[in-house]
Amino acid sequence: MQFGLYLNTQDPPRAERLRRVYDELFETVAVAEEVGFDACFLPEHHQQPDGYLSAPFVMGGAIAARTRRLRINTGIMLLALWHPLRVAEDVAVLDVLSGGRVGLGVGLGLVEREFHQFGVDIRTAVSRFEEEIELLRLAWTRERFSFHGRHFRLEDVDVTPKPIQQPWPPIWIGAMSDRAIERAGRVGDGWLTDPLHNLDTISAWARQYRAAAAKHARPPWIWLQRDVWVTDDPREVERVWAPHLVADWRFYFNLGFFRSGRFNPGYEAWINDVSSANDIEFDRIRHDRVIAGTPDEVIAQLERWRQVVAPNGVCFRFRFPDGPDHERTLAAIRLFGREVIPHFRRVGAPAAPGASGRAPPVPRCSTAC
Repeated sequence: MQFGLYLNTQDPPRAERLRRVYDELFETVAVAEEVGFDACFLPEHHQQPDGYLSAPFVMGGAIAARTRRLRINTGIMLLALWHPLRVAEDVAVLDVLSGGRVGLGVGLGLVEREFHQFGVDIRTAVSRFEEEIELLRLAWTRERFSFHGRHFRLEDVDVTPKPIQQPWPPIWIGAMSDRAIERAGRVGDGWLTDPLHNLDTISAWARQYRAAAAKHARPPWIWLQRDVWVTDDPREVERVWAPHLVADWRFYFNLGFFRSGRFNPGYEAWINDVSSANDIEFDRIRHDRVIAGTPDEVIAQLERWRQVVAPNGVCFRFRFPDGPDHERTLAAIRLFGREVIPHFRRVGAPAAPGASGRAPPVPRCSTAC
């Protein structure tokens, strides 16, 4: 099983210490690489006053220059906001720059004002998204091609440079609904879960995703996302870490996530009792959702997820916008690398699609080529 680290650049409320946050992020990736993590994940949102990362490829280039082995993934990038050729070029350059270490985690997005900012009609997000995925693969594998679609019409295009990874950098699709899970299995090289849903929801979706991937002859790949804290002092979980976790959940409530219908009340009945951000408390969200405790407790909890969901990799969120502080976070990451990762290295896991050996299938061009 592979291990990734979610990187947060928020500095609430007004991003007044953002340069320091970036410096701490660079130290974090260096430590993560040193202690055995395989990848990092960079998010994307816009118009957030706290400095939420808006340019993941720029940050990815800075991380590539400071690391040698760590894979650099977006997770998630709001693909529908961008022109696919711009994305294809940025990913290809970053893949060459990093020596073939890029993965593209993409999603539809849910914040309507972000679509307004870029002049994209949110009602077209799904069809635009699927067209863009097809165009990315064409751009990375064809010397020249033309494309006649609903949203993009391209003639005699040649995107250079091409990525190092063959046939292309893996495209993982963030999905949090039955329809989106089916889409991940149909058009993606893998599925990137969210960190919020519980074990029952994720395990049901994992079965659904693998069935969709098999139907469309795609090797399944699951990146599980979880919130995590590991400590030699179990009292730290509630005293040091939990308040920041709860604050982050409340941020996403206020962003509109809970009202978007992403929680299925059939699996997440508790959501019906949440009418305000203040209703979100640690005791409501800890069970079968977060992974936290001593190294032995974390190993046991992760083993349960491995046995039920069987992810290929797990991406962890240690730190949230307002904490824990940098030194405590580094200590937790080092402890995780020293005590937890070696256990799962003995278990073993398949290689990421497009990363080594096993590659996704060559794309079929359904439009003019």
